Amino acid sequence: MVGNRLSAAVMSAELAFRHFPIILFDRMEPFLPVRIGFSIFRDAADSNADYKRKLGSEAALHFDTPGLDVVIEYGVWWDWDIEHLYELEAIWIYLSRDDEYLRVEASWHGGYNDMGAGGQLRFLDGRPVLYSQPGKHAFAPTPLWFEPREKFTPQCSKNAGSGGVLVTPLFEGKIRKDAEADELARRYLASRAFVPSFDFSKEWRAPSAMFVPWRLLEEWVPRRVEELISRLKERGTS
Repeated sequence: MVGNRLSAAVMSAELAFRHFPIILFDRMEPFLPVRIGFSIFRDAADSNADYKRKLGSEAALHFDTPGLDVVIEYGVWWDWDIEHLYELEAIWIYLSRDDEYLRVEASWHGGYNDMGAGGQLRFLDGRPVLYSQPGKHAFAPTPLWFEPREKFTPQCSKNAGSGGVLVTPLFEGKIRKDAEADELARRYLASRAFVPSFDFSKEWRAPSAMFVPWRLLEEWVPRRVEELISRLKERGTS
């Protein structure tokens, strides 16, 4: 029985790794993902990533996608967003029994969008390609979503660090911070301020070791934030 569970876990991780999109980052992007949590849905269920939605095979009726077999939900973790300590974005991949991509969705500042609307989504080496907003990491199927550039540039420059230590509803009561941590995060991120090039030539393919079941990511996050805050405080006193 234990062996069967381990085999299923390995197969799930392999499935998640194999279908994860290729992400294109701005050439000047200072922060790349650190860990990726995944969930495999074969039946309708609540999203683990807290986007207040249902996922699974019943979604085929709602999205008019006959043949849907599985939905993979990814929570993509960054230690840093240019405006605050940590970022967690989400991606949803809808697959048929033949591993065909039926639909790809991704998060955008608390909401989510269909990456294939209007035929915008592109593929490379058989995988979907997503673009990451400079500094902020929201996902788009084309860099045209980051126009006009003057709208997105200030977040990476004059607003760098403005959010201090982030605490989202998903981690309310689990992440602890104080005024000192907020100030140290602001200072650190201000030192990493940059002007985006809008040249999305930094191609990123997630390594297999980065994928963990969502439950493990959720348990790890508060410890990771505590570790990052401790590092900031050590830097501040050195």
